[in-house]
Amino acid sequence: MDIKGQCWTDEESDGENESEQFLYGIQCCLLQGSCAADLYRHPQLDADIEAVKDIYTDSAISVREYGTIDDVDIDLHINIGFLDEEVATAWKVIRTEPIILRLRFSLSQYLDGPEPSVEVFQPSNKEGFSLGLQLKKILSTFTSQQWKHLSNEFLKAQQEKRHSWFKAGGTIKKFRAGLSIFSPIPK
Repeated sequence: MDIKGQCWTDEESDGENESEQFLYGIQCCLLQGSCAADLYRHPQLDADIEAVKDIYTDSAISVREYGTIDDVDIDLHINIGFLDEEVATAWKVIRTEPIILRLRFSLSQYLDGPEPSVEVFQPSNKEGFSLGLQLKKILSTFTSQQWKHLSNEFLKAQQEKRHSWFKAGGTIKKFRAGLSIFSPIPK
C-alpha cells in the first residue's frame, strides 16, 4: 500500500526557514517518485495513516517525510466549520480554516521510537491562538502518558488477537457455541 505525502507551497508552510524548505523539496522529489532513493517507512505507520483516511477523508491527514533525519510529520486537519461564529470569535479561531495537529514521529521506528513532538496551530492564525496552546498541552500530556504503553509489537499483537475472534475457528465462534446452551431448543 503506497501512501503519498503532500508537497507544501510557500504560502501553506508554517513559517519554515530555507533549510526546512530545502528538505521539503527533497521530500517532494522522493514522494513524487522522481528521485532514486526510497525511504523506509514503518508498515504500522502506513496502516495507521490508511485507517485515518478510511474513517475520515484523504484530506484529513497529510504526511511530510524527513528521510535524512528519520522523521515524519503527520498533520491531522481538524475541521472546525461547525462552530458558531460567536464561539469562533470567543476562541479566536478562524472557522473556515482547519486546526492542524502535527505529530512528529520516527519514520522507521514509529511506535518504538521516541515520544512524538506535538504542535497545534492554524496556518493563518498567528496571534492569540490560546486554544492551540490548550490543545497542545492536552495532547502532549495524553501522548506522554500513553506512549510508554505503546509499541509496534504490542499493537500488532492486539490486532491479531482481535482478528482471531472472527476467524472460522476463532473465539467468537467458540463464544457463540457456549451461549447455545442458553438458547431455546429448535423445534
